[in-house]
Amino acid sequence: MRWLRPLFALLVLAWSGCQKAPDPAASARQFFELIASGRTQTAWQSAAFGLQAQRSAVVFEATAKEMGLTEYAGGDWQAPEIDGKTAKVRVTVKTRTGLELPLIITLNQEAGAWRVYSIRQPPNEKTGVSENRFTLIGKIPAFTDAVTQPVPPEAEVRQIVQDNLLRFNDAIVAQSFDAFYDSVSAKWQDQLTKGQLQRAFQPFIDKKVTLDGIRNIAPVFDNPPTVGTDGLLLVSGHYPTKPYRVHFALKLLYELPTWKLFGLDVNLRQ
Repeated sequence: MRWLRPLFALLVLAWSGCQKAPDPAASARQFFELIASGRTQTAWQSAAFGLQAQRSAVVFEATAKEMGLTEYAGGDWQAPEIDGKTAKVRVTVKTRTGLELPLIITLNQEAGAWRVYSIRQPPNEKTGVSENRFTLIGKIPAFTDAVTQPVPPEAEVRQIVQDNLLRFNDAIVAQSFDAFYDSVSAKWQDQLTKGQLQRAFQPFIDKKVTLDGIRNIAPVFDNPPTVGTDGLLLVSGHYPTKPYRVHFALKLLYELPTWKLFGLDVNLRQ
């Protein structure tokens, strides 16, 4: 039975190899390689639940093609920034057509693997907003009636941000985004259901995130709030709370008699 000993040792080594911690950068590269090889559906199936909840496989494939990711030929990948079960990887994607596209890839650790949660472009130099092309949040509507609305006074913008983020916090505490959904812009409601909104922000509920610390702190804007040619008021910044800062990016649409939420991105950073 001595021959069993080396076999057992080999099995232990093989099991240890399987247990090796996954690398988020390698998972992100594999994700892009799947898209480039024509297996976009497989890439979508390998993504985090949050991404799948916000975009169907069909829409995901169309967006990947629109961005040029189907022509992925490699990239300059930076070392991942890991914070618990979340990782961020910066890359400049290079395509077969010569395009260079800087992106920020966020991955969540789910079911023992790093899975792509979002693909963002770096923050816009003018607005400070980082666009996530794969999210359902805040897609530009086809209208122009709000373009003539001026940027509200700074004190009013601060109050608008505060009110919306506290309503967001109330939804987390209640574990339901139904009331929050009823408070947002009608144009945004045209683009998503209560269920989609709930799924998009379910991780905040699962992780028991709280934004109570912002109640008595003024937000710090990345850039002065602006109203774009599409009529949307763009506001981004953070609350200097501890131990985590609350970072936000809001898109708002003027619907009489006030500005209402049309898009929202919230995350916590040290």
